[in-house]
Amino acid sequence: MKKLISTLLVLLFSQEFLSDSYEDEVRKRLGLLKNKPMVTMASDSDASESVAAGRTGEAVYNLGCAACHTAGLAGAPMLANQAQWEGRLEKGLETLTNNAYNGYNAMPAKGLCMDCSLEEIERSVQYMLDSLTVN
Repeated sequence: MKKLISTLLVLLFSQEFLSDSYEDEVRKRLGLLKNKPMVTMASDSDASESVAAGRTGEAVYNLGCAACHTAGLAGAPMLANQAQWEGRLEKGLETLTNNAYNGYNAMPAKGLCMDCSLEEIERSVQYMLDSLTVN
């Protein structure tokens, strides 16, 4: 029993104090490192910049809005269809964004993009509005 406890203590002690580079060197020498996936972690500043930047209007549109606005489901005005957007243009970007974010008539809140921020929803609305001037 003492031998088992001693062995466990040695193993625990070894695990606690072995460095990652030492373990990687051992794995490499045993041929175990070649299949180990290399993972790089983003720094905190990279992550916060990515979250702050968010997705583009087009990305959000393709993620959620396109499901209805491409085919005009449930009365959704179709992308780039000037006639269907006419009455809505008067409301302005802020109202259209609030309607999209909170839901309006048959449209569900955030167009079912539940992890979209208000800014991302605004970008997607702007993307749809910009499509009217392109065509």
